[in-house]
Amino acid sequence: MKSLLIFTIGPVQSFIAQARKTQDLYAGSRLISYLCRTAARKAIDDYGAEIIYPDLNNPSLPNRFVALLPVLEKEGLQEIGRQIEETVKGTFLHIGCKVLQSFGLPVTTAFRRQLEEYLEVFWVAGKCDPAAYAGAYREMESLLGAMKNIRPFSAGGEQGRKCSMTGQHNALFYRGKKKAFLEQAVRVPDSIPARYLAPGESLGGIGFLKRTADQFFKTCNEDNKFDAAFPSTAGIALEDSLLALPQEQVEKYKGIFGKWFNDQFFYEENLTARRFAMEGIPGDILEKAKRMLKELSKAAVARGVSFSKYYALLVMDGDSMGEWVAGKNLADRGELLDFQRRLTRSLGAYAGQVKAILEAHHGRSVYCGGDDLLALINLQHLLAVLQELRESFPALEQLGHVVPGKKSSTSAGVCIAHYKAPLAEVIKYAREMERTAKHLEGKDAVAIGVIKHSGEICQAVVKWKYENVAPLKLLCRLVDILAAGWFSDTFIRNLAREFRSLSPGEGRQRVFSGRVIPLKAAEEEIIGAEIARLLRRSCLMEDRVKADKAVKDLCGQLLSIYVEGGLANFLSFLDIAAFLSREVKANGCNKDRSSGYPLFS
Repeated sequence: MKSLLIFTIGPVQSFIAQARKTQDLYAGSRLISYLCRTAARKAIDDYGAEIIYPDLNNPSLPNRFVALLPVLEKEGLQEIGRQIEETVKGTFLHIGCKVLQSFGLPVTTAFRRQLEEYLEVFWVAGKCDPAAYAGAYREMESLLGAMKNIRPFSAGGEQGRKCSMTGQHNALFYRGKKKAFLEQAVRVPDSIPARYLAPGESLGGIGFLKRTADQFFKTCNEDNKFDAAFPSTAGIALEDSLLALPQEQVEKYKGIFGKWFNDQFFYEENLTARRFAMEGIPGDILEKAKRMLKELSKAAVARGVSFSKYYALLVMDGDSMGEWVAGKNLADRGELLDFQRRLTRSLGAYAGQVKAILEAHHGRSVYCGGDDLLALINLQHLLAVLQELRESFPALEQLGHVVPGKKSSTSAGVCIAHYKAPLAEVIKYAREMERTAKHLEGKDAVAIGVIKHSGEICQAVVKWKYENVAPLKLLCRLVDILAAGWFSDTFIRNLAREFRSLSPGEGRQRVFSGRVIPLKAAEEEIIGAEIARLLRRSCLMEDRVKADKAVKDLCGQLLSIYVEGGLANFLSFLDIAAFLSREVKANGCNKDRSSGYPLFS
């Protein structure tokens, strides 16, 4: 007989997502992971626990762990839970105090209070016979859910000027003149770099801790080192382009800014006297920066490289993971404990694969807890990364005897946004896209949304694979042939103009080719014919035989997208293809239009 402990740390979503910079986003994830690892290690070292979930070898941990303990007495379990909880909360406060001390800033009462009251720690423990593990686990999860539903509520709250990052806590750190801040608010000296607190920005204790977390992690003995140079949204958008340029020239341009360098300075729109004055950058380097950027731009044009201003934020999550973890898909729930052990190892291995995939494509993982992922990706590699991540997702049905027909899958939401778009809004929209994907019957889907700098939004949701077409491979093909100049995107604009208003009433019929046919069939026949006609008109290939083959191939696959998702979704799918083709260079197409049609597997 042993005891089961389920321990959670929150609030996880808001703590990570409340971010103004990618640096904040990444730090929030690493802090949660560090706290969970600290809690799990205390359970192991002090109480002899066996961690069932997660895999502690994973660099990024979720906000919870499940463990078996050798202790049986109620009082002993209560003491273990309290001690681990106190360790987590004490560690959180210790990190905050250490960061302030590294800058020589005072630890005020207000700062301590914000950190002490922030974390929401819930845990439940009880006796568990390994032979009846499934029942004990379900009971503990139910109790934990009930505890969270009746969590303590404070009607008070703080009153005063709010944090620029969270919008929730009183601002305790500011630059410049003191305005409507608390008496305990601290003016941050100019000796602290602006990347920790920008001009005009004011942060509360939680926000300042996230922004400055690298000061703690650089003294930490964690095997997985903190990435203090985690790229900005502009850095993600530019990475592939900059790697194609002479690196000596790129580094020389960065060098003229010194400690004030920002990836946004690769865009001429940010080289202004006002921007330099606001950030305290010496004005005498402005003209030199403009001249060097002009030379760098010439080098880019000569190499067919453009400086894209868009990047992608990906949110990905295993479908119905609660059912898999709880053993609801097992034919024999008595094997749940062993199944969870195998599941932990499998998801840990997948996390390693995710890391390798992203590194190979210049992507950055904010967190990857195994089945869930948040990452930033350069548009040039977005579609390839999505396909590789889905293909690598583990087949959980192979880890035990599952109910016939049950198969694991994962769904994803993608937001493509301008580098200046508010990061919190980009995260919010990516999660909305993920929810859209998970609303499809059977899930195993991906939803992609584009927020253009003009404010226009388009979104499409598709399954990873349909019977007659693999949508992402088709999207990749469309992007490639449009970017390479095999086809003009006029067929997309013409289709949209002709069919946006195609929404006749239910039960109506159409007359087409001399026949009265049902509405749906009529629409499919009309759209199929019009897709083929417009594709032929927009095809720029010189070999007409190969051009006809290309049109027929594309037409069939595009019609399948329409049939599966409807007209509005189909047109948005094409809009996204046209947008991406303008932002990326062709990956697999020879631009010599006489050489034939590029067919991808």
